[in-house]
Amino acid sequence: MKIAIDCRMIGLGGIGVYLDNLLEYWIYNRKENSYLLIGDESELLAFNKYSNCKVINTEIRIFSLKELVCFPVKEINKCDVFYTPNYNIPLGIKIPIFSTIHDVVFLDVKGLTSIFGKLVRWLALKRAIKISAKIFTVSNFSKERIVFHFREKKEILITYNSIRPDLVRFPIPKQSPFEFSYILFVGNIKKHKGIANLLTAYNQALKNGFNLKLVIVGNMNNFKTSDKTISRFLKVIDNNNIVFTGKISDEQLFKIMAHAALLVQPSTYEGFGIPPLEALYLGCNVLVSDIPVFNELYKGLPVIFFKSGDIEDLRNKIMFYSGVKALGPNIDVRNKINELFNLEVTARLIFDSFESIVGCIL
Repeated sequence: MKIAIDCRMIGLGGIGVYLDNLLEYWIYNRKENSYLLIGDESELLAFNKYSNCKVINTEIRIFSLKELVCFPVKEINKCDVFYTPNYNIPLGIKIPIFSTIHDVVFLDVKGLTSIFGKLVRWLALKRAIKISAKIFTVSNFSKERIVFHFREKKEILITYNSIRPDLVRFPIPKQSPFEFSYILFVGNIKKHKGIANLLTAYNQALKNGFNLKLVIVGNMNNFKTSDKTISRFLKVIDNNNIVFTGKISDEQLFKIMAHAALLVQPSTYEGFGIPPLEALYLGCNVLVSDIPVFNELYKGLPVIFFKSGDIEDLRNKIMFYSGVKALGPNIDVRNKINELFNLEVTARLIFDSFESIVGCIL
């Protein structure tokens, strides 16, 4: 079987991690098949060396007009199936299409985009649902929201995110990457990530004698230019207490996670949310908002919940739980995570869907 895969989101947050995990499993464990990988060749170097992979380099951005009409569909249509980890699907694809819809956040959360941007995304989602032979999503919560917005009766399969193989193999260093104690935020600056709530709670904690720094994985310039509300918070808070890492490697991220006093995920909305899962795997204390998807995913795992949007509760729990000694890497926790969020289960479920459709056609 020849499988064409849109790989343009490799290296771009949660969707990129999800796809990277799938590629690693498929290419190593389904070697009898061939893979056409379409994306930034610099991000796909690890796969380009395999004889069953062919990389087509493209700089075409997702959700662009160029994507609709200039994507290499001629090469794609020589394959048996096309898989995309998102819902942006170019025109002209004649083979069976499979797509993962991670969330419908732009429909559920106001203010993330313009009315026109919301319409464009609604149309793209509607089209993806209609033309996909199979639809996948990453949580029951996301499935419920897709059904709510589109009244979809087509089967939607749950394919959870999982721990990436390089994290499973990661040797935790004894020495912290920083000379100071810190709490950690990993995520982008979109409204639903709750960074404004975190900065407010953190500022209040500082005024109450809290003395740990806040490490934010990301670039300070993005925070200054992309959200005026967050920019105002940064002017109020003593920036000596906030450390921006800039863009870092996965290995650097794992080191920072492993030695954090507390990872805080204050999201008001998520389709899944990978950082808390990775932090738990590394033995870090984890504080998350009590939004529906986190209750679904992390129930029974050793996370601390705070009431979403409640600044006082967030502040108090940051101050208390950052002082609680972390368990460190725990075999029971890791085994439970591996059982609940298993890469092989997700990868095989999607791949079996490819084979079931291709087998019917042939």
